Amino acid sequence: MPDHTEKGQKRRFILPFATPTASRLKDFTRNMEMAAILYIAESKREKGESRVLKKTDEKLVFITGVCYPIWLIPYQGATLIFDGLGLTSHTLFYEPIPDIEVFNKNIQENRETTEAYTATLTRNTDYFRNFNDKEEIKIDGLIAISDFIDDFKTYLYQMKKAKEQYTTKAVLAATLEDREIQTGVEQLSNLRSRTDKDIKSIEESMKLLNKTTAHRIKAIRGEIRETQKKYGVQIEKLKPKVKRKIRQINRKYDLKITEKSKRFKKRLERLHENQIKLQKTLRHLKTQAKRCKTRQSSRRGDKIRWALKLKRIKKKLPILRKKIDVSIRRMRNVETAMKLEIAQQKTECEGHIEVANGIFLDHQAAKEAKISMKRREIATLKDLTRHVTDLMAEMVQTKRVFLSEFDTITMPRGNRLRELVYVPFYLARYEKGDRKRYVVYPPSSVGDMGILTKMKGALGIAKLNALLQSRSKAMAAFLNQLVALIENNPMFEKDITEAAIQASILLRKRLRVGVKEGLRELENQNWISKREFQAFCKLLYIYTSAVRH
Repeated sequence: MPDHTEKGQKRRFILPFATPTASRLKDFTRNMEMAAILYIAESKREKGESRVLKKTDEKLVFITGVCYPIWLIPYQGATLIFDGLGLTSHTLFYEPIPDIEVFNKNIQENRETTEAYTATLTRNTDYFRNFNDKEEIKIDGLIAISDFIDDFKTYLYQMKKAKEQYTTKAVLAATLEDREIQTGVEQLSNLRSRTDKDIKSIEESMKLLNKTTAHRIKAIRGEIRETQKKYGVQIEKLKPKVKRKIRQINRKYDLKITEKSKRFKKRLERLHENQIKLQKTLRHLKTQAKRCKTRQSSRRGDKIRWALKLKRIKKKLPILRKKIDVSIRRMRNVETAMKLEIAQQKTECEGHIEVANGIFLDHQAAKEAKISMKRREIATLKDLTRHVTDLMAEMVQTKRVFLSEFDTITMPRGNRLRELVYVPFYLARYEKGDRKRYVVYPPSSVGDMGILTKMKGALGIAKLNALLQSRSKAMAAFLNQLVALIENNPMFEKDITEAAIQASILLRKRLRVGVKEGLRELENQNWISKREFQAFCKLLYIYTSAVRH
């Protein structure tokens, strides 16, 4: 098992544990940092509930500044972040596309005829609906958590070149080997290359499909023009013959209608002459009747004779009126019969013309039917092609979304050399009997003095918790993975415990002195009370005594 603490490394950088906020005016020294961590760690130590229950206090074994290794690896103009201990990994899911070559071959082999090409498109309607089974590509050590990357990018502006050796920190060695990192980078590059190739292949296939469909549609439109030309010639040849036949029919029926019209007109003339005679007779009788009435009413003449004559006239009038009515009805009947006869002749004429036009209309209908069928073929090809290309476009979009994931797992920093960056944190170990407990204190931001005003009267631990706040939830969660590794890997626990004890702020004299000075600074800035200062000085003395013994 390799040693998990760093012995020596070149081109290393380290980040600060505590970063003052922009509004903080006073310095926050390393001594204050250690003192604040001691205060917070001590407050989290479990104490016995009462003397009656006689429960023992939890023992604080060490509090040590630890450096966690993070690799920054240049990748295509950006930077990949690798976990130096290899605790993290990222899995990408690659979806293989259908066999493009098979599809293209089918298109090319069946593009010569509309029937074969349409059948091919129909068969392959859903060829691009689904990807093949997903492939899992696991990149060992790659940190791809977006929140971590965003926070870490900001954090990197504060990094400084690391010293050759640290005696006041436990520096964890990067156990993720170059070979593993190179494998991960190659996996990403291959995956990106495959995805780019997939997009290019689908887009080229889309172009082939659209081009082939356009070519086939052009051919069909050519067939439509040929059909129009063919039937146009045939129809033009038929036109003179049909027109001649129609003229003959019209001439024949014009004669028949003229002849029948003449016969009916003669009958009407006779009836009309008779009608005129009857009307004249009626007027004459009415005149005589009027004269008889006049003579009868005069005192001169033979009244009886005129009365008898008037009587005879009155008997004739109803008979004459009846004859006139009969004559009118006969004239109307003849007019109606003439109209019906002419209409019948016209209908027969139109029927014969329709028969004569039948050949012409049959050719016209055949032409329209073939053209309509060709247009339906064009519409079908367009619909099938649109359906397939829409599915292909969706697949390309899915691939582009997958490619965009590469942007989320990389950090834009430009072209740089490979760098090893250490993230500082504090690790505390508590013991109570056989039970051990580890707590990680992640990199923090340091609040300003305004917090004191807001928290006037609050307990010291509340103030210190407000003073030091984790700068990144994602980074805190990442570093807390270390606890599980320590608890589940005895060899790693042994290595890190030995290194942590040697660099513990409780056990190294120089660090204890620094902690005491830091406590004094915290008291001077009113973060802790004088009583708390004295209590923690006493605590440091107890730890000093424990070391001596």
